[in-house]
Amino acid sequence: MKDQLDRTPWAWLLLGALLLVASQMRVGMGVLAWIAPVSFLHYIRLTSGWRSRVVFWLVNLCAWSAVMLKITTHPLPAIAALGWAVPFSVVFVVPYLTWPSVRRQLGENAGTLTFGTMMVVGEWTLHAALPLGVWGSAANTQLDQLALLQLSSVTGLHGVSFLIYTVAAVLERLLNGERSTVRRAALVAAAAVAGTIAFGQARLGLASFEATPTRLVAAVGTDSVVGTEPDLPTEERLRQDEQGLMARTETAAQAGAELVVWNEGATMVWPEQEEAWLDRLSQLANRLGIDLVAAYVVPLQTEPLFYENKYVFVRADGTIDHTYFKHEPVPGEPAVRGDGPMPLVEDARGNVGGAICYDYDFPNLALGNARNGADLVALPSSDWRGIDPIHTQMAAVRAIEGGTSVLRSTRFGLSAGIDSWGRIRGWHSAWDDEQRVLLVHLPRRGVETVYAALGDWFPTTCGLFSLFIFGVSLRRRLAGR
Repeated sequence: MKDQLDRTPWAWLLLGALLLVASQMRVGMGVLAWIAPVSFLHYIRLTSGWRSRVVFWLVNLCAWSAVMLKITTHPLPAIAALGWAVPFSVVFVVPYLTWPSVRRQLGENAGTLTFGTMMVVGEWTLHAALPLGVWGSAANTQLDQLALLQLSSVTGLHGVSFLIYTVAAVLERLLNGERSTVRRAALVAAAAVAGTIAFGQARLGLASFEATPTRLVAAVGTDSVVGTEPDLPTEERLRQDEQGLMARTETAAQAGAELVVWNEGATMVWPEQEEAWLDRLSQLANRLGIDLVAAYVVPLQTEPLFYENKYVFVRADGTIDHTYFKHEPVPGEPAVRGDGPMPLVEDARGNVGGAICYDYDFPNLALGNARNGADLVALPSSDWRGIDPIHTQMAAVRAIEGGTSVLRSTRFGLSAGIDSWGRIRGWHSAWDDEQRVLLVHLPRRGVETVYAALGDWFPTTCGLFSLFIFGVSLRRRLAGR
C-alpha cells in the first residue's frame, strides 16, 4: 500500500490534511496529532519544485480553514476562520519547506531536530509576535493527557509540541524505509516520551500525597447576552441581569465562599451610571464579607460600538483594590486594550492575580501573574459553543506552567476550578442549568516551577538552535559550490 501511495504523493498530502483536521480543536483525536505531520513530511520528501510547495501550502490553508470552522460558531461569522487559517498555514508550513535542505546538508538527525525546533518557533510566533495566542499549538491536542502536560512546568507548552513533532519526524524516517541510522533516534524519541510521562506521573503522585490547605471560592454566572446580539440590552434587561448576579453572589457567600468571581461581561453599565454601580458593588461585598471580582463592560460609544471590558476587585470591607482592563482583546473585538503589569491582591489566605479570558491564551501574561507571586488567578471568561470546553482546558496548561490555581468563571461554557497541577477540582457548565454557581476548594498556595523562573527559555533555545543549523547548512552549501 505504501508503494502505491508513494507513486501518487498527493495522496500523502490529502491524508495529512485529513489527519490534521481530525486531530485539532473540537472533537479532535489527540493521538492523530502525533502522526499527521508524518504524511506531510513524506509528501515533502517525495516531491520537489515550487509547484509542489505551492500546492502544499494551499492544502494546508484549506486544512487549517476546516480546523477553524470546527470552532467558528455563533456569534462568529464563518469567514472569521480564514483570519486564523492564513497565518497558521504560513508559520506551520515554513518548517516543512526548510526541512529537506537541512536534511540533505547535515543529515537526517539534524533534519529531525530542526523540524521540531522550527515548529516550536512557529507556535511561539503566534502568541509572542501575533495576537493569535496558543491556538493551533500541538500541545493543545493533548489536553486529556495530564501526565504529559506536566512537562509544561519546565518548558512551557512548547516542550510538549516539540515532542510531538520530533516523534513524527522519526516515524517518517521509519516509513521511508530508513533502518540503521534511525534506530538510535527512535530509541531516544521513545525514551523522551516515556521519561516525560514518568516525570508527569511522579509529579502528580507527589502532589496527591501533600496536605494542601484550601479556600472555598465561587464562580458566578450571568444571564446577560451582551456582546452576542446586534442590539444593546434594554434597561429592563440590565435590571434583571443585575438581580440575577446579586442573588447568585449571595448564594455563593451564604455557602461560605471567600472569593466570588463573575464571568466576563457579566452585565453592561452605562458610563453615567458607573459610579452608582460601583457603590452597589462595594455595599454587596461589605454586606456579604467576600472579595468580589465583578466583570462588566462599559460602552464608550455605540456607533461603531467601542467599550471597556474590565473587572473591579472589591475587598470584603467594600474598598476597590484595583480595576483591570482586558490586555488582549480577541482580534476584531472593539474593546479598550489594557496595559501595565498584571494585578496582585496580597492576602494571608493566598495572593490573588487576575486576567480576562483571551488574556490566558498568552503565556507571557500568565507568567506575569506567577512571577508576581499569585497563588490563585481569577479569570472571568466568556466562550461560545465552538470552543467549549477546550478553552477552559487550555487554561489548565497556564496553571501548570506558572504553578498557580485558576478559577475560570465562564459565560456560555465550562466554569472550572483548576489547581497548580492542572487538575480540575470542580466544574459547572453554563449549558447544564440556570443555577450558574460553582463552589470549589482550591489550594491557598501555589507551587514553584522552572517555567515561572526562566520563562520562554525553551522556544528561545529552539530559535537559537535553528539559526545555528541554518548557518552551518548555508556554509556547507556555499563551500560545495
